[in-house]
Amino acid sequence: MKAKAKRTLTSVLPVAKTRTGQCIGCGACCKLPNPCFFLKTGEDGRSFCAIYTVRPLNCRKYPRTESECLTSDTCGFRFEQLPETNHLPVLRRLPFLTSGMFHLFTLASWLHMSTILRQLKKLLD
Repeated sequence: MKAKAKRTLTSVLPVAKTRTGQCIGCGACCKLPNPCFFLKTGEDGRSFCAIYTVRPLNCRKYPRTESECLTSDTCGFRFEQLPETNHLPVLRRLPFLTSGMFHLFTLASWLHMSTILRQLKKLLD
């Protein structure tokens, strides 16, 4: 249940750029941790979502990251390994990344998210 809550909260974040592939209709993701009410099976045996066009973000983006992919043995999505790069040129082109204002914004965002996660933990415990 905690993994599902985490996927729901993080569904507003972008999908990893290393994700490739497409949904193959295996239905494995719709059974985490219990089968979804909207998961249906067609005559050909393939699974499909009854509310596919209006499905929630956590369904649209699953798997969002490689660590989130719990169905890698059946899922049509894969994650490629990116070559290591030197990020120094990016810092030179985007000097605001090292500015104090950026760090203050990052700290404020982290504090806000940690407050939300603490309250969620209280609800789940």
